[in-house]
Amino acid sequence: MSPSEVAVTSTAVEFELGQEALAGRRIPKALDHFYRAQCAGHDSDACASARWDCWMLLGDFERAWMESDSITSRASVDPHRLWDGADFEGKRVIIRCLHGFGDAIQFIRYARLIRSSAVSLTVETHAELVSLLSNAPYIDRVVSWADGSSKHFTGWNQQIEVMELPQAFRTTLRTVPSDVPYLKVSAEAIERSNRLLGEAPTRVGLLWGSGDWNPARSVPVYEFAPIAGTPGISFFSFQRGPRRADLSVLREHGPVHDTAEHSPDISDTAADLMNMDLLITVDTMAAHLAGALGKEVWLMLPFEADWRWMLDKSSTPWYPTMTLFRQSSPGDWRDVLRDISARLGARAAMSAG
Repeated sequence: MSPSEVAVTSTAVEFELGQEALAGRRIPKALDHFYRAQCAGHDSDACASARWDCWMLLGDFERAWMESDSITSRASVDPHRLWDGADFEGKRVIIRCLHGFGDAIQFIRYARLIRSSAVSLTVETHAELVSLLSNAPYIDRVVSWADGSSKHFTGWNQQIEVMELPQAFRTTLRTVPSDVPYLKVSAEAIERSNRLLGEAPTRVGLLWGSGDWNPARSVPVYEFAPIAGTPGISFFSFQRGPRRADLSVLREHGPVHDTAEHSPDISDTAADLMNMDLLITVDTMAAHLAGALGKEVWLMLPFEADWRWMLDKSSTPWYPTMTLFRQSSPGDWRDVLRDISARLGARAAMSAG
């Protein structure tokens, strides 16, 4: 092996060691490896991006934005970057929601900040979110590429992707726009949902399966099922997709109302959430939706939780009504479920007393 090949191999090893440390949430060690890898000649953007994850997990948003700035300064081509760095004052702005439903719901909170100085604000989003976001304050128009309504829309002179908004406003832990609710549901929709859900003293929503792209976020239903047997609580499933079939397992422990039977759209789900006292869920769209509506949420997180949930904390600045429950080791939900079961039992006893 030539000296140059040895050097390339060593930089790759440093970067891989950084990734291993990051996965193990040994963040100082990960940062050290990523810096070493870059100094040894590994791709600067890849190293900066990896350090970005580290800083966000640590809650040091300022340093994360410095990593973003360094990537921009190298004029690297980022196919996901839409924002040109200019401000929004006096502009006709369009926010494009090109990531997942949960991402769009979480970061659409910045609409108020944009609209305070922009002439108009349009949101381009998934067809499934059009109805929900059309009720959001500060948004003038909602269009979608899916139904063609955005195809010929040219009434903008500044664009930004929804996940670029925290960087655009140089968000820190102290300046996260945390006022909730920032999404609205009509009184008529809430009343319709209330009738369909039926009378119940304490309503708790359940959601155990996340998307297939990250199975680590999902809880096996046999582990989750005992929660549904908590006395004094009326349970409501918010599960959609293939994992909805797991509902039969939950029902072995007690009755569970299936909201999917009458709430096909996300706007319907929002109305159902407004009628819940609590949502217990894995990391998926419904968690963001409930948080954006200002509803109480108990969020179950895998060991390698996403950067937005940071490390070790049981609360999050993004959603003041949310409590975080974290795995202490990869794949092990036992402590999380014991904690939730105990808290839910205590809650039911207090309500009964």
